Amino acid sequence: MGHERFVDIIGNTIEECIEKALTEQGIEKNRLRFIVLNDGIQAKPAKIRVCLKPEEVEIIEGVLKNFFGYLEVRHELEIIPRDKRYSVNVNIRDPYWLIGKEGQLLDQIEHLLNLIIRRKIPELSLRIDINNFRKRKEEVLKNKALAVVARVKELHKEMRFDPVNEEEWRILRDFLKDIKDIRFYSVREENKTILVIAPR
Repeated sequence: MGHERFVDIIGNTIEECIEKALTEQGIEKNRLRFIVLNDGIQAKPAKIRVCLKPEEVEIIEGVLKNFFGYLEVRHELEIIPRDKRYSVNVNIRDPYWLIGKEGQLLDQIEHLLNLIIRRKIPELSLRIDINNFRKRKEEVLKNKALAVVARVKELHKEMRFDPVNEEEWRILRDFLKDIKDIRFYSVREENKTILVIAPR
């Protein structure tokens, strides 16, 4: 299946992947934007993800550079193109004052940056992370779900997960759907969404 915003390129080395990107995609070298998915050292083959719309990445870089520059925060960006949006991880020295309690301030920053970006490209959407806070939180969520799955299979009875918000439900739905021998559903109690995992 083709992707609108990126293509993954495989080669023996990162350098070979880059050369393939330049020749096969016709992208000028000074506008090539890519991330390394596999460096080809620990395991073969090497693999990079090349952005097919470098002009979008340049706009994202410009907006975030101005935003964090205004805050006087030194930062490094990792921009990953996906089908419907870009995932952006911002690495900074002291992340917690920009993340806030349970990521609430991070959510507000993401909302503000999306408003700015959409004034430039209406169909563009960003998922903002800082020092992989969201990624680590997602991994914890999945590991907790796996622990519940193991108990469900062991005891052969359904068990309840902690209440989840809309985003957590989406993450767990996509994660659990490929696990064999279980089913899952949600129930609403006192305006809370409860995930239930049960044996098939």
